Amino acid sequence: MIRFSFSSLRVRLLLLVLIANLPALGLMLYSALEQRQAAAVEVQETALRLARLASSDQGRLIAGARQLLIVLAELSEVQRGSPQCNGLFSKLLQQYPLYANLGVAARNGDIFCSALPQSRVFSAADRSWFQRAIQTKDFAIGDYQIGRITGKPTVNFGYPILDDRGRIKAVVFSALDLAWLNHLAAEAQLPEGSTFTVTDQNGVILAHYPESERWVGKSLPASSALEAMLTQRVGVAEAASLEGVPSLFGFTPFVGSKEGGDVYVSIGIPKEAAFAEVNRMLARNLFGLGLVSLLALVVAWVGSDLFVLRRIDALLRAIKRLATGDLTARAGPSYGEGELGILSQTFDEMAGSLQAYTTQLEYQATHDALTGLPNGALLGDHLRQAVRHGERERKPQALLVIDLDRFKEINNTLGHSQGDVILREVGRRIRDMLRKSDTVARVVGDKYAALLPETGIEGAVVIAKKILKGLETPFSIEGLALDVEASIGIVVYPDHGEEADLLIQRGDVAMYQAKEAPNGYAVYASERDQHSPRRLTLMGELRHAIETGQMTLYYQPKLSLQTRRISGVEALVRWRHPERGVIPPAEFIVPAERTGLIRPLTLWVIQAALLQCRSWRKEGIEFPVSVNLSARNLFDPQLPDQVGNLLRTHGVPACGIEMEITESAIMADPARAMEILSRLRAMGIALSIDDFGTGYSSLGYLKKLRVDELKIDKSFVGDMVSDENDAMIVRSIIDLGHNLGLKVVAEGVEDEETWNRLAHLGCDTIQGYYISRPIPAEELIRWLRETAPKKGWGIGKPATIKEMS
Repeated sequence: MIRFSFSSLRVRLLLLVLIANLPALGLMLYSALEQRQAAAVEVQETALRLARLASSDQGRLIAGARQLLIVLAELSEVQRGSPQCNGLFSKLLQQYPLYANLGVAARNGDIFCSALPQSRVFSAADRSWFQRAIQTKDFAIGDYQIGRITGKPTVNFGYPILDDRGRIKAVVFSALDLAWLNHLAAEAQLPEGSTFTVTDQNGVILAHYPESERWVGKSLPASSALEAMLTQRVGVAEAASLEGVPSLFGFTPFVGSKEGGDVYVSIGIPKEAAFAEVNRMLARNLFGLGLVSLLALVVAWVGSDLFVLRRIDALLRAIKRLATGDLTARAGPSYGEGELGILSQTFDEMAGSLQAYTTQLEYQATHDALTGLPNGALLGDHLRQAVRHGERERKPQALLVIDLDRFKEINNTLGHSQGDVILREVGRRIRDMLRKSDTVARVVGDKYAALLPETGIEGAVVIAKKILKGLETPFSIEGLALDVEASIGIVVYPDHGEEADLLIQRGDVAMYQAKEAPNGYAVYASERDQHSPRRLTLMGELRHAIETGQMTLYYQPKLSLQTRRISGVEALVRWRHPERGVIPPAEFIVPAERTGLIRPLTLWVIQAALLQCRSWRKEGIEFPVSVNLSARNLFDPQLPDQVGNLLRTHGVPACGIEMEITESAIMADPARAMEILSRLRAMGIALSIDDFGTGYSSLGYLKKLRVDELKIDKSFVGDMVSDENDAMIVRSIIDLGHNLGLKVVAEGVEDEETWNRLAHLGCDTIQGYYISRPIPAEELIRWLRETAPKKGWGIGKPATIKEMS
């Protein structure tokens, strides 16, 4: 079945044939337009000629009326104003049936002589013909009027009667019966459908053919023809007739009178009649052109199918096969000559190149360009196939995720080109140590993976040890012997998951677990998976928990060793989950830092701490509250402004709060951390370096930061009594802090012996379970009132403490 669509070649060929006929069609329409214009000019000239002929005829009528009035003005009966003129005019009216009345009007306008009897004396003083005859002292033509004596529509002619001194003493007049004028119009030889119209200078219709009774006495509607007639006097125009028919008009004033311009004759010829012959000629030409075009379309239809479309259809079939993935599709083998032959041959060459290029792309898409090993995409495909095979055969499938340790140091030291040599050699070694049925892939960077079909946990551990052993042999690069170590994570289907993506994800988790293992490998352990579903669920609930009041603060007191007074508290956040109870910070703080929720959580902690600080200050307890900041907080340029707004909102001075920052957070980006901390310090907020001694602080940055205190990490304080190395580290930190003008706080004080040792070393403040565990705010008040006094510990500065009882 043939389908017609503009996109089809057949339709486009037919359109080209039609387009080829457009010049002939345009020439034909242009010729028709020229002929119409010529016909319009000819018809307008005809209308003007007929109007002039009609005007000439009517002009003779007016000339006759003028001559008649001149003769009547000389009659003695008229000159004397004798009553006998009535009878004389009555006889003359019978001889001239075109007139409705003959008469004489005195100088004041009173009609004293009339061919028709008067029931009373009528005045013509207000008639235009009378006024013009008086003003001009010559023949005058009046406007359309209904005669007062005759009661008929007439146009009056007047002629003045002068005395011996040339003064007007009367006006003789004749009333032209417009019915007679319409009779003359009906006898005029006009083209079929034409109109004949006589109008006065005001546009009032004096005669109209046809349907004179319908139009006589009415005014012409405003049109271009009326405007042209009143301004040009003689000419042509195009407008609609009184009947609404588009027509071409010729117009001219009456001929034969000085006042001939007062009356106009116009002839209107319908456009349809004017262009009838032109339209018939155009129709014949269009019919001929259509017949020729139809014949050309038939020839194009048959010829295109025989000489073009069959060969193109064969090429299209080959293209469709190629589009469906059949890279063997070809249009040949016989190409023939001409453009279509070249097109078919070009297609076959392109298809051959595409087949070769696709094969190359498929290899590149599934293999690593550096090592030639399968890449992560191909590994995933093989793993999914292995999982399906394991489901059918009920056999385990093992996946090893291998990551090189500290490989970045090799790149930074020797350069990436030498690092690439190591990566290729590592891939080769791993490949050589495994079976041919195993898949070794370079996933990304310095991470590899090995898929071991039908291998359980024990076998996977053996292979992991083998790989680690094989990598112990140093790699020789430009005479250098380099040791390369690796960490291997092990997952096994179905023990650690039944989906390929889950196994890959857990293999990564096991690999990171292996970096902390002493032997370099680790089998996936769900309890150590920080990305477990439980943790993901908690992160999904954490934002809601912050907004709905599930978070709370515990406070751990700090004790000054010199004054034995409580010098402050550290605020520690806890999560009271409605279903899981109290969730320790270790389960949500680190994930919150990774997801960005640490920012709203920190702002909540600061606000809650300030509210509690304000409440305590009202009771006279004015020690500062310490709040911990994370690395993400130190990279947030809005934090200082937000803290300042909270201080102002809750009416707490800057000395009421302290900020604790870990060494590692500062050193992640020292420049940005210094900017944020400097802004906080400028506000008057005290700063403390938490967990000091566990990171890699730069003393230069420590000096520039202008912090207020150092907090020795509890990992050094806890065993300092029994471990002299820890004691030495603690002593060094205390001396360093004091030399820099900083206070030193020791965390993790669990017993009195540690207290005494720290006091001996000159430590300023201690914090730990020996003083108090972190407790809620309400319990802290009771602890301050009851427990602390029993041990001889005071609270803050005595001058600022109210009575606690």
